[in-house]
Amino acid sequence: MENQEVIHLLRHKRHDWMNQIQLIQGYITMGKMDRLEHQVNQIVQEAEEERKLLNSSAYEFSLWLLSFNWENEQYRLKYLVNADVDLSRHDHKLLAYAKRMMNILDEHSHSEELYEGTLEIHQPDDSKFKLSWNWNGLFLVEVEEALSGEGFLTAHDPGYELSIEMMIE
Repeated sequence: MENQEVIHLLRHKRHDWMNQIQLIQGYITMGKMDRLEHQVNQIVQEAEEERKLLNSSAYEFSLWLLSFNWENEQYRLKYLVNADVDLSRHDHKLLAYAKRMMNILDEHSHSEELYEGTLEIHQPDDSKFKLSWNWNGLFLVEVEEALSGEGFLTAHDPGYELSIEMMIE
C-alpha cells in the first residue's frame, strides 16, 4: 500500500471517529444519558468487530471492507465476524468474490436507491467459511438469476430484501 493510500485511509477513519465523538458530545450536552450509553456501546461493538476482522489476516479483504462505505456512495455495509478466524489462505478469493458480487449488484441496482447491508462471517468447521450478505433495498428482479449464474446462493424478496451466501473452502 502506498503512503498516499495509507493517509487516505487514516483520514477517513479519523473522520468517522470525529463523527462518533461529536454525537457523544451532543448527547452529553443534551443530558440524554440513555442515548449516550447506546452510542458508546455501539462504538465498542464496532471496534470489537474491527479487531476480529483485522486479526483475521485477510489483509486485502479487510482493507476492502474497512474502506467499503467510503468508496461506495450507494451502499452502506456493517460486518460481523462471529469468531476469531484465520482467513489468510482465502484472502484473494474472498476479495474476488466480494467484488464480483458488488459488480452484479451495481448492474441490477437503481441509481436513486441507498442499499444497506450486513455481512456475517461464520466458520461452520475448520475447513469452511460462510459469508452471509443481507441487503435492504430495491434491486431489479433479474439480480437473483445473475447472482445464481455466478454460483452465489440467493434468496430475493423483490420487495426489498436480498440475501446472498458464499461458501469458501
